[in-house]
Amino acid sequence: MTEALTATGAGPEPLPPGWSRRETGELVWRQKHGPWRVEMICSPGAPFSGPYEMKVWLAAGGGAAQEAMGAAEETDGIPSALLSRLPLAEIKQTARRLVAEVSPEAPWPVPERCATDEDFALLAAELARIKATGASAPQQVLADRLGVGKATMSERVKRARSRGLLAADGLELTDKAREFLAAFGDPPAAG
Repeated sequence: MTEALTATGAGPEPLPPGWSRRETGELVWRQKHGPWRVEMICSPGAPFSGPYEMKVWLAAGGGAAQEAMGAAEETDGIPSALLSRLPLAEIKQTARRLVAEVSPEAPWPVPERCATDEDFALLAAELARIKATGASAPQQVLADRLGVGKATMSERVKRARSRGLLAADGLELTDKAREFLAAFGDPPAAG
C-alpha cells in the first residue's frame, strides 16, 4: 500500500528535511539508519504534539538484505542504540511548530488586564486554543505574548477557575465560558 505524501506544508514554506504531510494532514518524519528505516507519525488533531505512532523496519533489498538480516540477528532485532539516537525532542518541537503554523484559528483578543468575567473568558479561550496547538506550556506562551510574568498568569488562571470559566483539572472551557464567548462571537480570522 502506498501513501500520498507531499513535500510541502499547507503554507508557502516547505517542510523541513525528512518531513512530509499525508493528505489526511498527519505529519510524517522519516529517516534511514543503516539498513533500518524509521518513521514517526504526528497528528494535528491529537491532544499532544509528539508522535503517536513509530515504525522501525529493515529496508534493505537485493544483496544488502542478507547483510541487513545478519546485522539484525546480531542485535536480536531492532538495536537499542538506534532507538537512543532518534531525535525525539527535535521531532516533537518541529511537529509542534508545524501544527501551529497551519492552525486556522487566530488568537482571541485577551485584554492586558482581566477584570470582568468576559475578560477571563477570553483568557480561558486563548489558553485552550494555545493548548490545542500542542504547546507544552500554554500559560507561559500567553504570558510571554502579553508581557506578564509567570506568577501573574498563574493568578489569572486561578481567577478564571474560581469564576467557573476553566475546568479545575486542566485548560478546558466550561459551559459558562462558552456562553460568554458565544455572545462575543468567533475569534478574528487568521490572516
